[in-house]
Amino acid sequence: MTKNEIGTFIAACRKEKKLTQKQLGEKLNVTDRAVSKWETGRSFPDVSLMEPLCKELDISVSELLAGKHLEPEQYQKETEKMLMDSVSTGQLMGLQVVLYILNLTIFVLVDFPFIVRKISGLPLIHYISITCWLLALVLIFCVSYLDKKLPARKFRTSNVMLERIIGAVMFLVIMSVNFVVSGGLSYIKDLNFGEKIYTVIIFAVSLAVVVGVRGIVAQIRKEEWEMEQERNTSQKE
Repeated sequence: MTKNEIGTFIAACRKEKKLTQKQLGEKLNVTDRAVSKWETGRSFPDVSLMEPLCKELDISVSELLAGKHLEPEQYQKETEKMLMDSVSTGQLMGLQVVLYILNLTIFVLVDFPFIVRKISGLPLIHYISITCWLLALVLIFCVSYLDKKLPARKFRTSNVMLERIIGAVMFLVIMSVNFVVSGGLSYIKDLNFGEKIYTVIIFAVSLAVVVGVRGIVAQIRKEEWEMEQERNTSQKE
């Protein structure tokens, strides 16, 4: 929204409350001239005044920034739009990479006790495993919360190359853990030549499938996101 549109909305809400510019200014400890500047789009309320202003006008901050009254179902959409306007696409992708790193950390924390058990012979239920699993639960909650709160999830997961790389990394991490738990090099040594070839083929095909599927899904999300942006643009016009 432009300053003029927000200013017009402030003026309309003030009149609905049957307040003069002077009366509204007195409630907010500002001059009527300041209120006039807001309403004519010459300036914008200070951040510290936004919440008190919204309280006096009986509107939400989201409605103030959107420059219009919002229906309940519009809040999430408008909030996400405002966040998208304030955060660059590069920052959004960076945040998504952080979420992927946290997801990878969760995998490691869940599987680490099994590796420790294999290497050291410690029982599975041990203070190390309990600590790892508790940390994993905390991270699961954090990732879930952040994924819901960050805007444009469809866009953040639509980078085809990034999705393929993440798919390959997670697959390799899971396979590495399984490799260690199953016996590591000693397991490979026990296989005959044919079994080794078969294992390599299965591994390569599985990796290709994981990377390919993630790439296809990302491409679908990308096309959906672009169509959604085109719809939004056509609606504005």
